[in-house]
Amino acid sequence: MKIILLFLLTFFLSDVFAQEEIKTDPVQLDLQKSISLALEYNNDLKLARFEQMKAEEQVTEAWGSSVFPEISGFADYNRALKRGVIIIDAPEIGFSGSFPQGTENTLTIGATLEQPLFTGAIFLAVGIAKTYAEIQEKFVDASEDEVIVSVKRAYYSVLLAEEVVDLAKMNLRFAEDNLKNTEVMFNAGVVPEYDYVRAKVQYQNIIPELQQAENSYLISKNLLKFVTGLDLETEIVINDSLYLEEIPLSNIEGLDEELVNRNPSLKQLELSIKLQDDAVSYEFTKHFPELYFTGSWQTQAQENDPRPFSQWRYNNSVFIGLNLKIPIFDGFQTTSKVEQARIELYKAREQYDKTVKQLKNNLEDVLLSIDQTKKKLESYKATIEQAELAYDISQKRYSSGVGTQLETIDAMVSLTRAQVNYYNTVYEYYILHAQLEQLLANEPGYQNLNGDENEKNNK
Repeated sequence: MKIILLFLLTFFLSDVFAQEEIKTDPVQLDLQKSISLALEYNNDLKLARFEQMKAEEQVTEAWGSSVFPEISGFADYNRALKRGVIIIDAPEIGFSGSFPQGTENTLTIGATLEQPLFTGAIFLAVGIAKTYAEIQEKFVDASEDEVIVSVKRAYYSVLLAEEVVDLAKMNLRFAEDNLKNTEVMFNAGVVPEYDYVRAKVQYQNIIPELQQAENSYLISKNLLKFVTGLDLETEIVINDSLYLEEIPLSNIEGLDEELVNRNPSLKQLELSIKLQDDAVSYEFTKHFPELYFTGSWQTQAQENDPRPFSQWRYNNSVFIGLNLKIPIFDGFQTTSKVEQARIELYKAREQYDKTVKQLKNNLEDVLLSIDQTKKKLESYKATIEQAELAYDISQKRYSSGVGTQLETIDAMVSLTRAQVNYYNTVYEYYILHAQLEQLLANEPGYQNLNGDENEKNNK
């Protein structure tokens, strides 16, 4: 028994530890995997797909309501607690009296059928539902593009925050080395106490900056988890780093035409115009007569209690016919609805024209921003090289007693600012290209951020 209990305890503990290990196993992420997870698990995208599924079901509903017959059955049972009477008073023939009316039990069972033969909108409703389903499909496409941009924004934010943390650690290390050197020089009587105090203050100021950078890094990772659909408790590991990999642009002259032909928002508006055009036709058909084929079947039994249910006598009746509905006057309601639908059509066309202009303007802004960002990156690279040289010179000058502590600190701040500006611009460069892909509905191009060590060291 002890051996069995020991075996069960060991098995239970090993299972618990295995589950714990699975729970804490970090998820390795790169940009492509992040996008794939988001396209599958993002909450907003799931909601958009549910709306698409609902729209597809509405197509089936439209077929049922406007094309297919409607068949319904009914059953009706009545029990007479006190029956009425029929009174006959005919003294001229020597007869007067009363008779029970009806029976104690009445059971009626039947079915009715109504089949549209001609209505002006017999197939328009189905067409409208199909167009709406297509609009929802394009909305899903637009939502996917938006999710991809959100993932890229969050992913590059993580890489940017990681670089800022590394810069803060580097600054802290530089400030610590500077403090140690200044302390040695102060103890030797080479520099005044002011330089030593200033170096200590500089070191203390960088500590909260590092803490803030680490907090921003954690917040960026949580945002990436959210847009990819991961739980916030999930540990993620990203081995990429933020460095510039130029993305070539081709056929810039033809991008306006590509925008109009491919942008999912414009496709939605094109379908909205078609939808409103069909809506005008649908409302106008209310002026036309409607013809329906009708049919009914009914069986009825009227019996008193002495006869058992199995022996009730049923009488059947069957009718077929045509039902013609002719609109004559409805207080101008149909005419008003037609005009309202026509106004909605005009609005849809106007919205399309406005959106085309707006998206073309956005495209031009993005292209100009990309060009400006590339120029800024070249400038910042040169600035970093100069700032690194200035920092090395300031350290040598200060160590030899020619320079001042202020020069060293200023050189360190200038170097950090140049590096932060560079990484911010690299981030901006990738986000601008993500926005360009969204405008042109391009397939997402996953930038390979896993460059070799030489590329990373040349950032």
